[in-house]
Amino acid sequence: MRIAQVCPYSLDQPGGVASHVLGLASWLRSRGHSVVVIAPGEGESTDELHLMGRAMSLPFNGSVAHLGVRPDQAMRTRAALDGADLVHVHEPLTPGIAYAAARAARGRLVVTHHASFHPGLLALPLRLRSALLPPRESIAVSSAAAETARAVTGSEPVVVANAVPLPPSPDGVRERGLVLFVGRLDEPRKGYPVYAALAGLVPEARFVAIGPGGGGASGVEELGALTDRERDEWLSRAEVLVAPNRFGESFGMVLIEALARGCAVVASDLPAFREVVSDPGVASFFPVDDVALAAEALRARLNSPADPEKAWRAAGRFTWDVVGPEVEAVYAAALSRMT
Repeated sequence: MRIAQVCPYSLDQPGGVASHVLGLASWLRSRGHSVVVIAPGEGESTDELHLMGRAMSLPFNGSVAHLGVRPDQAMRTRAALDGADLVHVHEPLTPGIAYAAARAARGRLVVTHHASFHPGLLALPLRLRSALLPPRESIAVSSAAAETARAVTGSEPVVVANAVPLPPSPDGVRERGLVLFVGRLDEPRKGYPVYAALAGLVPEARFVAIGPGGGGASGVEELGALTDRERDEWLSRAEVLVAPNRFGESFGMVLIEALARGCAVVASDLPAFREVVSDPGVASFFPVDDVALAAEALRARLNSPADPEKAWRAAGRFTWDVVGPEVEAVYAAALSRMT
């Protein structure tokens, strides 16, 4: 099957949706499908990756979305859909190439909703925008994302989680007291100030932060943006990942990435995080923005380290071998609609 996957967010910037799209495309190719990924980004296009050029930065939901919104980008995206048996658009209501692709993909459309937010006054305009899309099969990556999708589209999406490649079982060797933060340090919803405050409250631990936007927090080694491989190497060494995210999370991808490398997690008590891991043997939760209880949870986890193999097993239900066939089932439903 020839599949066009459309990602609204620039591949020049790290992000969970882009990682999901590229991971799904790789798994689908391993299954014998022909897949082209269409996304904003600068660089040379190939038969498997069509880059639509520089993105525009737009603030939304406590973050910044890097979108391809120029008319020429929409026109080239529509042209790139030619010959596809099925078009899979991620975040189809976002301005720019994703919405343009979804409008053009008549009779062969699957969409995935990733975002979780309270639409408020946006609910009505998003409903009207959604009504202009052709019939489609809808996926949401979590219950939180499905709730938002229902509010802004009126549809009932199938919940199919994000996924990661599962590495080999960890060897159990950890750097005692190594604690990590992974994410944008300057993005308010990621909660980095809470992590930085923990460094003063739990001085017996070593605090390392991975991601752009650091401001030189006292007691934290800020490494900046690293490659995925470098990040994974740190996760394979650490005892604990702290995820002090504050709001707007639809899926706990950062938790899954840590668990897959045998790293325990201490995280804000968000529904999206609880949905991916609930085993108290590898995950602890604290109220959002509560530094004192976060320090208590972190110290307890460091004093009673998790079994790395148990953490690794907790990530097993979020691998492509599990999630991929669920996506293929939605594709089959979309194709049956066409016949």
